[in-house]
Parts: sequence; C-alpha cells; structure tokens
Amino acid sequence: MIRHVVMFGIRGNGELSPTEEARRLGDKLMELPAQIPYIKKMEVGVNSELAPVENAQLVLIADFDSIEDCAMYSIHPAHMAVAEEIGKVKTSRSCVDYEI
Repeated sequence: MIRHVVMFGIRGNGELSPTEEARRLGDKLMELPAQIPYIKKMEVGVNSELAPVENAQLVLIADFDSIEDCAMYSIHPAHMAVAEEIGKVKTSRSCVDYEI
C-alpha cells in the first residue's frame, strides 16, 4: 500500500480566512472517495487557528493499493477539479508518498 500525504499552505480568499478556506477545501477533498475508486482510505485535517501562521493549514492523507493507483487518482477529473480550486489559494505544497 501507498500512503499519500500532502500539506498545503492556504491563504484566505477575501471572503474566508485561511482556516475557513482550508475547511471548505477539506470538505471538497472528502467528497473524492465516493467518486474515485482508487482511494482506499482518506483523511483530511485543518490546522488550528492558534497554530503559527507559517505552518500548513491543510493536510490530506490518502491510502492506495499501489503507486500506480495514486498516479491514476492524481489525473482523475474529480481530483483535478479540487486541485484547481486549491491552486487558487495555496501558498505552499509538500508531498510524500511512501509504502505502508
């Protein structure tokens, strides 16, 4: 199995604070397991508003049977749509894919 961990820095969008925007995007990410069969398990976390501002605001943890399934997830249209939304407000992104 492959565990896919992604951390995002998120800025506010003018209407929502960074934390509120991270929660909104986290909700969008949590819709993906119902749409993408490659995802075996997914978890999303939003950092505390009290955490230092330089910390990431959003983390995604997803498990896949293989690195190939993780790659198929990354190009799935449902994932691409959420990734486009994240791209509009992300300030940073770090990713690690490892075997579990």
